[in-house]
Amino acid sequence: MILFVASNPSKLNHDPNIAIIGSKSEKTFNSWVQYLAPNSEYSVVNVSDKITDKRPLRKSEFDLKKLYNHVSNPLVTKIIAMGNIASCALEEIGVEFYKIPHPSPLNRFLNNKVQVKAVLKECKKWLNK
Repeated sequence: MILFVASNPSKLNHDPNIAIIGSKSEKTFNSWVQYLAPNSEYSVVNVSDKITDKRPLRKSEFDLKKLYNHVSNPLVTKIIAMGNIASCALEEIGVEFYKIPHPSPLNRFLNNKVQVKAVLKECKKWLNK
């Protein structure tokens, strides 16, 4: 199973305990999953369940114990960090992962479709190792 790690829920999430679903990131995330691992089982988790309004999550708000429980699940075979906050939290835990951009429409990196395609292509290679 592939574990995707995001930062924290937005106020638009249907349930703050379920990452991405209901947020503006959902459409982009779903298209990436279809490209990266169309027939694979996956799960999505946030670094924190805290909703922050227009500010990044602080390190002090990371729920590393909860995150560690997810990444140490024996069913997890690969871990993908979506964005800098997820990457930072996974580095704190000390696990192997691949970093892709966060799928938020506010992420300016997503404006460069060529770069996004290249990152996803490399991630797909990493997943298939």
